[in-house]
Amino acid sequence: MSYVYILRCADGTLYSGWTSDVTRRLAAHNGGTAGAKYTRARRPVTLVHCEKCADQSEAMRREAALKKLTRAEKEALVAHTARTEDEFLTVLDAANQPCGTLPRSLVHACGLRHRVVHVLVFETRRQTCGIWLQQRGFDRPTLPGYYDWTSTGHLDPGETPEIGACREAREEIGLEIAPEELVPAGEFHFQVQRSPSHFDDEIATAFLYFAPETPAFAPGEEVARVVWTPCRAIAASFREGVELPITPFGGEESTAPGGRLSPSPREWNAIHKLLKQREQMRKGTV
Repeated sequence: MSYVYILRCADGTLYSGWTSDVTRRLAAHNGGTAGAKYTRARRPVTLVHCEKCADQSEAMRREAALKKLTRAEKEALVAHTARTEDEFLTVLDAANQPCGTLPRSLVHACGLRHRVVHVLVFETRRQTCGIWLQQRGFDRPTLPGYYDWTSTGHLDPGETPEIGACREAREEIGLEIAPEELVPAGEFHFQVQRSPSHFDDEIATAFLYFAPETPAFAPGEEVARVVWTPCRAIAASFREGVELPITPFGGEESTAPGGRLSPSPREWNAIHKLLKQREQMRKGTV
C-alpha cells in the first residue's frame, strides 16, 4: 500500500509527498538526514492530511497533482480533512513522537500509529483471582460480541495515559477509578489488520486495578455486558480455545464460547507474570 500526505512545516508552509510507510517517513522528516531537503530546514513538521492509494503509481500521480495545487487550494484540502465530527487522535511517528492530530477514521484507514489505554480490573472471589472482561457490543464494527479487557480506548490529544484510562473506565463501564489506584503494567505495540479499511497501529499503555469488592458496573452503549472469569482460565482459552467460565455482572455462572477473546496473548502473558510477581511479594510480607 502507498500513501500521499501533506505536512505543515514549522514556518507554516505545506509540503506534499508520497510513501509506503507514513510512520517511518514522519520520523525521517523530523530527524536525521533521510527526510526531504525542504523539511530538514523547517522542522518540526506535523501531518495535516493523508490519503491511501492503491499502489505506488497512483500515489506518485496523486503527489504530482497535490504539488500543482495553489497554497489556497492546499489549505482548503487540509481544512476539509479537519472538518469532521469524528474524534481526533494524536498521530505518532516511528519514534513514538507526536506529529499532529487527525480524525480517527482517517488514522485507521491509513494505518497511522496512535496511543490507546487498556484497563484490567481484577477481583478475588473465594480466594480465586479473576478478571472482569467486557463483551463488545454486537453492533461494533470490529469483533462484535468478542470479550475484551475491562475497558479500552483511544487517548484524546494532550491526555495522559492515567487520565485517559480513568475516563475510558467511566465512559465504557461506569467505573470510577482514581489515577493513583491504577497499577502501571507496561506498554505494548500492536499492528493488526481489522478489516480492509481498518488497520490498527497502536501503542497501548496497560493499567491494572484491584477492586476491593465487586464494582458497581454501568456498561455504556458500546458494551453488551461485563463478566468475571478466573485468571487461570484466560491462558487456557488463549492456548486451547476452550470455553471460558464466566459470571456476568448481576447474573449466574455460565460459559462463553472458545475463541472469542480479542486481546493479545502476548499482553496477557506479560501481565500474568506481573500478577505472579505481585503475589510473591505479598506472600513475602505476610
